[in-house]
Amino acid sequence: KKSLGQRIVDELKHYYHGFRLLWIDTKIAARMLWRILHGNTLSRRERRQFLRICADLFRLVPFLVFLVVPFMEFLLPVALKLFPNMLPSTFETKSKK
Repeated sequence: KKSLGQRIVDELKHYYHGFRLLWIDTKIAARMLWRILHGNTLSRRERRQFLRICADLFRLVPFLVFLVVPFMEFLLPVALKLFPNMLPSTFETKSKK
C-alpha cells in the first residue's frame, strides 16, 4: 500500500498530465477550427476528434469550480459518483475507461 505522500504525488501527476493533454488537444482543435474557417473540410476522424475536444472543453467548466472554490475539491469524488462523465477525457485513467 502506498503512503499518503506518494498518493498525493501520484494524484498531482495525474492532474498535471490531464491538463497537459487537454492543452495539446486544445491547440489541435484551434488548428482544425482555423482550417474550417478558411473553407477546408475535415475528415471523419478529424471531425470526431474535434467534437471530442470541444466536449472536453465544455466539461472543464464545472470541473474548474471544484479547483477554484476553497475546500470544494473534497466534494469532487461525490460529484464524480453522481455525474461520472463530468471529467474531460484526458483525465480518465485506464481503470476508469
